[in-house]
Amino acid sequence: MMPDGIKERFELYRKWFKTLLVREFLNLPVKYQERFLEMANGFIQDCKKVMDENMYIQEKVIQILVERIAVSDTEIFVFGRSDQVQEKIKISLPINRPKPKIGSKLCHTVFSINGDVWYSSKEELVTKTRT
Repeated sequence: MMPDGIKERFELYRKWFKTLLVREFLNLPVKYQERFLEMANGFIQDCKKVMDENMYIQEKVIQILVERIAVSDTEIFVFGRSDQVQEKIKISLPINRPKPKIGSKLCHTVFSINGDVWYSSKEELVTKTRT
């Protein structure tokens, strides 16, 4: 995930939560507000479990030199390399993001369990190391 993408998503979530509070939660009858809070608390507990389970994962912010770009209907795939990790890097970006230029550099966070093999997302790390 790119640091500027994280900031954008957090801002989107902040606005979404505010809208949910004012337009939806406020207008629910009390018994449904209680049910909603139980659901929200369950979500928070699940988030804490995921965070606790991922504490062992190493994170590193790297610069990726963009070598090739592929575009699908829903994503932009960026292929490149980095001097900070000795592997080719493939990341996907939402289609609504500006398409990077070949030869430009992107800032991106990569993840590893052992510090030797790095993945472009925690999801990729978990799925490829659980085989």
